[in-house]
Amino acid sequence: MLFHDIVLDEEKQQVKAFLNKFKLHYEEDIDQTIVIKDNQTLIATASTSHNIIKCIAIEPQYQGQNLLATLMTEMIKRLAKRGINHYFVYTKDDQAHLFKALGLKKIVQTIDVALLEGGDNIEEKLHQLKTDYHLSNKPKAAIVVNANPMTKGHYHLIETVASKHADVLVFVVSEERSVFPFESRFKIVKNACQSLTNVTVLPTLDYLVSYATFPKYFMKNETKIREEHALIDVLVFKEYYMKILNIQDRYVGEEPLSPMTEMYNQTMKKYLNHRFHIIPRKTLDNIPISASTVRKLLKKNGLEAVKPYVTETTYQWLKTEEGTKTIARIKDHDQRH
Repeated sequence: MLFHDIVLDEEKQQVKAFLNKFKLHYEEDIDQTIVIKDNQTLIATASTSHNIIKCIAIEPQYQGQNLLATLMTEMIKRLAKRGINHYFVYTKDDQAHLFKALGLKKIVQTIDVALLEGGDNIEEKLHQLKTDYHLSNKPKAAIVVNANPMTKGHYHLIETVASKHADVLVFVVSEERSVFPFESRFKIVKNACQSLTNVTVLPTLDYLVSYATFPKYFMKNETKIREEHALIDVLVFKEYYMKILNIQDRYVGEEPLSPMTEMYNQTMKKYLNHRFHIIPRKTLDNIPISASTVRKLLKKNGLEAVKPYVTETTYQWLKTEEGTKTIARIKDHDQRH
């Protein structure tokens, strides 16, 4: 089978037109696209965005020719060449069985969306995480932070939860979709929590992801997309993280600024019930402290302007060479997230 790599804009327009026939949308974060042609006619396509395989479509009259397996095998091979051996597929719920037949494992499923993975197993990965960080079987509380960057608000949340529970897990989002790189965010949070002896800082791995990576190519309504993203994320946390690591309580900071985060919190409240808790946001001059405010201040006013808002570990990191480069990137570009 001969695969064609899509590089030129005019080729992408052909793929977009092909996907439109299936009511699918070609997403901006796609980093690789292949197609299969019969003579010069495009009959099948698949794309990737980092470790997510997406935008898969096959002409109906060719669907009995094992083209799905052919596309998936090729994409998995290409991901492996890039050093990516763990991958995901989001698909419509009624298509999940096709990917399970190819060896992918379903992680969670809603009424509309199924999330599957290949190359790794979430249960095995979380048990390994438990071993690597020497986690006990005792009941735990948990917080998930992006910390982009870590603020005094993050520390207030962690410190408050640590005063209420004997064992606290602080997950730092591993996904590289932030201005501040994961390795730096993780180090900053870990150093900030050194004095909190009942707190363990650990990565989320690939499973708790941002809205930026949630595929929208087969869903049109923006509100529905946001709801499904929140639900998938909450179900993954509830079904795997809570059960395997014996997490009894999940804490978040109050969210007066972001409607999207507030929707996420409401989804958690619905599915975690009494295990979900909101801590009032720390303020400065009666204004809630947030990472987005810090990034805006860095962009407009520079390093010293953010000192009242961030932990000492964040401030010291911002003074390093890598921190200086990050501030420069923020000043050079409009940033979200």
